[in-house]
Amino acid sequence: MSKARGINDAAFNRVLATIDDDELARRYPNDTHFVAASNPDHGIMATRALFDGDPVALIYDDGHELLLTPEHFAGLSALFVQLLSFVASHGSGRKSGEMLQMPPRTRIEARDSAGLPLAA
Repeated sequence: MSKARGINDAAFNRVLATIDDDELARRYPNDTHFVAASNPDHGIMATRALFDGDPVALIYDDGHELLLTPEHFAGLSALFVQLLSFVASHGSGRKSGEMLQMPPRTRIEARDSAGLPLAA
């Protein structure tokens, strides 16, 4: 089941829709965090989820989204990513919601309001 975080109407509706619609639910990887782009803390919420290895659907008020999927790391690489996570969440000196930081090789996919990929 996916996790709802920083919910706005569009993000909340997307979470509810995935409960009732198996086809829509299959468009999201397991453990996806649904984060409202309008939430003032969306940057830190998404950053923490990504550095924990979980995908994030950043949902905008009009229903469009960015699906961010981090690459999974193991061994020494995983330790390095955990260190980056700590630095990302404690070392920027900015307010928590101002910036989204991503682990190396995070996949970014723009999607429409139906959760389908947009053509490049």
